Amino acid sequence: METDSTQDTSTIEKLMWEIYEYVKQRHAPVYEGGATAAEAVYLQELARRTKAGVVAEIGFNVGFSAMAFLEGLPEVKVVSFEIDRRISVDLAKEFIDARYPDRHELVLGNSLDTLPRYAEDKREQPDLVFVDGGHDYDVAYADIQNSRKIAKPGAIVVVDDMVPWRPWGVGPHEAWYEAVKRGLVEPIEYVSDGVVVDEIAEPADRAWATGRFTAL
Repeated sequence: METDSTQDTSTIEKLMWEIYEYVKQRHAPVYEGGATAAEAVYLQELARRTKAGVVAEIGFNVGFSAMAFLEGLPEVKVVSFEIDRRISVDLAKEFIDARYPDRHELVLGNSLDTLPRYAEDKREQPDLVFVDGGHDYDVAYADIQNSRKIAKPGAIVVVDDMVPWRPWGVGPHEAWYEAVKRGLVEPIEYVSDGVVVDEIAEPADRAWATGRFTAL
């Protein structure tokens, strides 16, 4: 008999392929990678553990992480901040809306602008935030700072791409540890290829950090 974890992984992998095929069959190029199955299952479980009512994510791409959160709980709502409206983004949004009607919001534009505007609008505050946007240090750090402003006090935050041995991982890695140093985030755990570890180190393919926002 399959365990719940095995069933979750099987379901997530199937849905990831469905989204990907939905986009590719309509001849839309996919320019960036997305969450792995291990990461998507982790995000799904995190949504369940935190009983999140609202999740915010910086970076939507083809919707893998959004789908993981939406699969986690039947009532959770997800707001995704994405820099531009590529064809692949529109198609992934179509897929998400068809499967999870009225539970997903897509905010287009540079997160350096859209996150502060979201905070000013006094919208519903997320319980959980996933930071997977721009990979330059300045952008990654600003995304953490601005996410803290839109989230509930003590909200959970996950920062992706904590792989400084890869070019795209240097900025998020430095931004995370600077946020910890400045007291914006309290670390909870580090995850390397789906396994909780004491310290992230090579040769992990995907790694991320989970923490809790401190009070403003």
